[in-house]
Amino acid sequence: MSNTIALRNVVLFALSLCLAWHFLKVRPPVKWAMPVVLWVAYICLFPLIADSTTIATENLLGQWGRGAWAMLIGAGVAAIFCNKNKGSAFYLGLVSAVPILVHLSLFIWKAWATSSIPWGYWGKETHHADLGYAAGQSVVLLVAAIVAGNRNLRPWSVALVVACLLSTALAQSRAGLAFCLIGGVLVVGSAYLARVTHRRGHLLAGLVGLLIVGGAVLAVAAREDVRWQNMASQLMAGFQGDAIQVQCEGTSSVESKIISQSESVEQAQRVIDGVRGGDGSRVVLMRAGLALALKNPWGSDGSKQAYQKLLRKECPNPMISMSHAHNGWLDTMLALGWLGAALYLWVLLSFFRQGFSSLRRVRALSEWALVLVALSAFWILRGFTDSVFRDHMLEMQGFVLAYASMALRLQIRNRRPSDAAQAAS
Repeated sequence: MSNTIALRNVVLFALSLCLAWHFLKVRPPVKWAMPVVLWVAYICLFPLIADSTTIATENLLGQWGRGAWAMLIGAGVAAIFCNKNKGSAFYLGLVSAVPILVHLSLFIWKAWATSSIPWGYWGKETHHADLGYAAGQSVVLLVAAIVAGNRNLRPWSVALVVACLLSTALAQSRAGLAFCLIGGVLVVGSAYLARVTHRRGHLLAGLVGLLIVGGAVLAVAAREDVRWQNMASQLMAGFQGDAIQVQCEGTSSVESKIISQSESVEQAQRVIDGVRGGDGSRVVLMRAGLALALKNPWGSDGSKQAYQKLLRKECPNPMISMSHAHNGWLDTMLALGWLGAALYLWVLLSFFRQGFSSLRRVRALSEWALVLVALSAFWILRGFTDSVFRDHMLEMQGFVLAYASMALRLQIRNRRPSDAAQAAS
């Protein structure tokens, strides 16, 4: 949830103390994969090569460091819970859905007070994307619980998935709603492609049901949100002209071409406005961010403002100024360099590989293997459409992925003795 930085720090610190006390008595089998070790080593050493050692150190102790800290805590919590046969994907999905349930409660209250549907109302969140991130992660966990978890909890999981779809639609979070559907499809698709033939009919039925519900919510949302209707023309216009020039000088260099390609002056003006601050500007930002990343292969100072700082080296007062590149991978390149972005991609791919290998080797479906495959792919894809590798998003990713990784490892280890005994009998 947004605006909960102090609370998250307190919770992480409290969990650290609890884990330290527990691990003094019981030593857990925690082993870190090489990509994670190299990633942590790089962000620790990055201040030595950054443009500003002071700012890079502040961000190491902030967004990047807390993400790595959350990985450690997630693995530790899983080591305790999974040894006690607790902490299933449903309960982690339920916790992840708390911001969604809060938003829907506040939305219903506001609708009751105003006697109307307050489309675009975000509740206590400062941006609809925060709801979209929480909803997408929740859907992955909950659909994994539906496919491979406790049958008695399936109705609750289905209800929470519908709540996530409704929340993102009512908040008018287009990417949030779209990626909720993508997250669910990733889980069901992974289960379908695994070597489990007796459930394929049920999986196809579940996939069709998810798409029907999601399509219905999407149709209603698109009718109420005009941004869906003008999106294609604005995105195409974002490819016009030199991206950095458009950022620095405004749209004057591309307006004539946009007008010549439009059916009317009114449509042209809507497209031009979209390039200045709508969907077209996202394409401009992506192209400008890539150009800046090519010019600065070692990044900047590790801060969230890396895009702004590097753009202002090109022009002190850009006409179109955005807080970031709206692309997580480009923002990471601009902050930590190409090597930093590549290492974090390797971390996500290593989690994907662990889950995929388990699905290929083990006959029975594991909800944690599905979570690793779908959630790592989810964050890789999500990074291309928004800046998701910072602050609480890094903590979300680190905690849940490390939790799932440790849970799957313990699940496989605890299953081996029983498998051996079964084979001997």
